[in-house]
Amino acid sequence: MYLQDSSYCILDESYLHFLWRYKRLPFHQLTLSNGGFFQLISEGVYNAFESGPDFSCAQMKMDEIHWVGNVEIHVRSSDWYAHGHHLDPAYNNVILHVVLIHDREVLINGTSVPTLELKSVIDKEHIQRQKKVVNTAIPCAPLAKVQKKLLFFELINPTLKNRLVRKTKSGFSSGSDTMQHFYSLIARAFGSKVNDLPFEVLAKQVPWKSLLEMDANQRFVAVVSVSGLFPAISSENKDNEVDPIDTYWWKCKGQHASSQPQKRVAQFAAFVSFLSIDFSFVNFNHLDIVNYFSEMLQKAFLDYGIPHQSNKSFLLNNILINAVSPLLVHFNQLNTALALMQSLEPENNFITRQFKTMGVKASNAGESQMLIELHNHMCSAKKCLNCAVGKYLLNT
Repeated sequence: MYLQDSSYCILDESYLHFLWRYKRLPFHQLTLSNGGFFQLISEGVYNAFESGPDFSCAQMKMDEIHWVGNVEIHVRSSDWYAHGHHLDPAYNNVILHVVLIHDREVLINGTSVPTLELKSVIDKEHIQRQKKVVNTAIPCAPLAKVQKKLLFFELINPTLKNRLVRKTKSGFSSGSDTMQHFYSLIARAFGSKVNDLPFEVLAKQVPWKSLLEMDANQRFVAVVSVSGLFPAISSENKDNEVDPIDTYWWKCKGQHASSQPQKRVAQFAAFVSFLSIDFSFVNFNHLDIVNYFSEMLQKAFLDYGIPHQSNKSFLLNNILINAVSPLLVHFNQLNTALALMQSLEPENNFITRQFKTMGVKASNAGESQMLIELHNHMCSAKKCLNCAVGKYLLNT
C-alpha cells in the first residue's frame, strides 16, 4: 500500500533521509521525473550536522552516465527555493534532487537538476509504524513491547560512555578549577534533581578554597548558615561576609521527609566537614572507591548525629554517579568509571519507571544512566531515526 497525495503532510525530511540512507526504497522501480533511467550505486555519506547538501559522494547511473556527487532531499521540490539553496554556492554541485512531491523544476546555472519523486513508492504501512514510534512518551514503547528478543541495552551500549564524556567535558574544561567543580558536583548530588541548583549556588557562596581554611565545625556552620534554611545559625553568624541564600530558591513541596532541603543541607554540611579532595582515590579500583566515600559519609553522619542509614545509600549512589564518575573520566580513568557505574544500584526515577513499563528494567546504575541519556537526548526530542533502538525497530 503506497502513499496518496493527501498523505504527504505526515512526513518530514528526516524520514526521507532515513529511507534513502538505509535503502528502504524500491530503487529498482524508480525512474527520473522526466522518465529518464536511474540506478543507485551508493547512497553516499550522510551529512547529519554540517550545512550543505544532505548526502555527499553518492554514486548513480542516470541515462547510462555514471555520476558521483551530492544529493539533496526535500518534501517538495519547491523547498529548494524556500530554503534559499538557489542562493548558496554549496548546492551548485548537487547531481540529484530527491523529493516526495515534485511541484517545481529546480535550476542550477540554468540547467534542470535531475529529480527523483518518491510519493508513488513509499510504503504507507511503514509510515504508520514510524508514526507509532514517534508519538508516545517513550516513542518506541508500542513496538518494543512486541519484540521477543529486543537487545535493548546492547543497542544503546555506547550511550553510557557518551554520557560520561559529555558530562566531563561540560564541567572539567581546560583552565577550570577542578577541585571547585568536583565540590560543586557533590553539592548538586545532595540536592538531587529538585534542588540541585540552590546546592550549586551554595557551593559557589561557600567555595572550596574558603573551606580549606576552616576546621570541621567551622565548615559545618558556614554551609548551614549560608543556606538560609537555619535562621538561628544565620543570625549568630551575621558578620559573615556572605549573605544567606534566599529561601525561595529551595523547593520543599512534594518532597519526602528525608529529602527536605533542611535535612539535605545538614547532611551536605556534615559531609564536607570531613571531605578531603586530594584525588588520590582516582587510582583506586571501583570497589575501593565505593568504600572510600561510604566510610567518609558514614563517619560524617555519625559525628553530627545524623542516623547513619538516613538516605545514606541514595546519597552515596548520587555522589558516585554524578560527581565521582565524571571526575574519573577527567583523569583518564574511563574503564574505572564504567566499572563503578555497573557496580551501583540502578536509579529509580520517572524516566527509569517509564522504561520499566515497556519491559526494559535497568539492573545497575550504568544501565539506568543509559536510559536517562537516551530519554533526554533521543526520546524527548523524537530523534527516533537517529536512535539505535528506533532504527532497529523500523528495520525489522
